[in-house]
Amino acid sequence: MNATTQTYPESLCREMTAARIVRGGSAVSGIAGAVAVLLAILGLSSIMPELMLPLAVIALGASFLFEGGTIAARFSDFLTETSRSRRDVPKLGTGVTLEVAGGVVGAILGILAILKVLPSILTPVAILVYGITLVFGSGVTAWFDALLTTRSGEHAVYGWTAHDALVMSAGVQIILGLTGIVLSILSLIGISPLVLSLSSELCIGFAALVTGTAVSARMSGIMLRTS
Repeated sequence: MNATTQTYPESLCREMTAARIVRGGSAVSGIAGAVAVLLAILGLSSIMPELMLPLAVIALGASFLFEGGTIAARFSDFLTETSRSRRDVPKLGTGVTLEVAGGVVGAILGILAILKVLPSILTPVAILVYGITLVFGSGVTAWFDALLTTRSGEHAVYGWTAHDALVMSAGVQIILGLTGIVLSILSLIGISPLVLSLSSELCIGFAALVTGTAVSARMSGIMLRTS
């Protein structure tokens, strides 16, 4: 009994420390998404659109990297230990890996585009990668939050109400990710490539902003309720 009493606060302390790191990473992810939105708006306003396009691609890559990387770095052991169903762990791992890989690939393509390496092809391809990442990785934050809500000792009503907000955020990710996929494909086949690429970046950047803000706020709420 004493061992259990001593272990639980230590475990909770580790979870809250990790929550602080995820909150910070998600906040940076949201900021990077906001930067991508701003760059896309500037490009659509005819302010150096050829430069704004690859810069926004790089900003989106950073957003995905921060979002997936912080969760992967701090919560892999936590997810394995606390999953109510072991089938949840591969789903979470796949989603986090997809976010990190999508961020790396997209950022590399954005850098190559800035260096004038096939920018008309590489930027739509990067945006297509981001759209696919959004659609297939949309459930990561919701699954993760369900596990954390269960373990953190947070008040049930508040916790699951806030969790529903993250589920809605995942739905927004799917819609905007699909929109980005369609626009990037149209851009690749030559239909107003610059305008459609910037528009798709606007959609995906907004999704990153919404998700990063939602996760950061969620982590702050859990920390306050369990402190």
